[in-house]
Amino acid sequence: MWGIRRWLVAGLLLLWSAPALAQDPGGAEWMPFPTPEVDPPAGRPAALIIDDIGDDWAAGVRSIDLAEGVTISVLPHTPHGRSLAERAHERGHEVMLHLPMEAKNGADPGPGALFLDMDEEQVRKTIARALKSVPHAAGVNNHMGSLITRHPGHMTWLMEELAAREDLYFIDSRTSARSVAQQMAEEHGVDNAVRHVFLDPRRDTEVIAEQFERFVTLAQQGDGAIAIGHPYPETLDLLEEELPRLRERGVALVPASELVDEPATDPLKGDR
Repeated sequence: MWGIRRWLVAGLLLLWSAPALAQDPGGAEWMPFPTPEVDPPAGRPAALIIDDIGDDWAAGVRSIDLAEGVTISVLPHTPHGRSLAERAHERGHEVMLHLPMEAKNGADPGPGALFLDMDEEQVRKTIARALKSVPHAAGVNNHMGSLITRHPGHMTWLMEELAAREDLYFIDSRTSARSVAQQMAEEHGVDNAVRHVFLDPRRDTEVIAEQFERFVTLAQQGDGAIAIGHPYPETLDLLEEELPRLRERGVALVPASELVDEPATDPLKGDR
């Protein structure tokens, strides 16, 4: 009889201790769940801005349908600008105002442009109207502007307007090597950055491919690379093919706002 009792007690003790053994972190054989897989690192951050959005609906939609993280820069007072800005915002893209400015070559920058012969009041009103025409704008970059971005007075008025709106940043598209826009942004406390690569200075597939590789290389080096492209068919064809591969190349697209205040790295020269 005593032997049976001993076996019963031993069995009860074993049952009582089983949950504790199952929870023992030192015994891998008792782990109830497999170790979760760890995602690979997202990659070095880089920003890709597609600008000149607003005149062509189909090209705008195609740009918005590119990879997550692409920043959409919209021209003011264009036929489809407001609708495309809303669409981009709904799809999770950051939106910018692509503010037209006077170019050295006299080309027409389009509606809502800043010109050198404008006085302070005209400049400020033009900026306010342009911002109102592009909903959800988180920042501004210049469209053309190789003439006016050289002039501290006009750039001061611009940066004062952006600073008054607190959260707006500025990215110098760097259409002139003599631009003072970034300097004025710094002086007025506006978060800023500068474009490093134009993807499509010419609508040539080989040039676009070379520029895209330059952008990826800068990003891989950890420079916070910023590229600007346009909704040309040649550019969009390449981006639709290459952007899905960026992560495996160690690059992660982020909104342009995440790279403001990064130092400029060898911006392309040239006047537009």
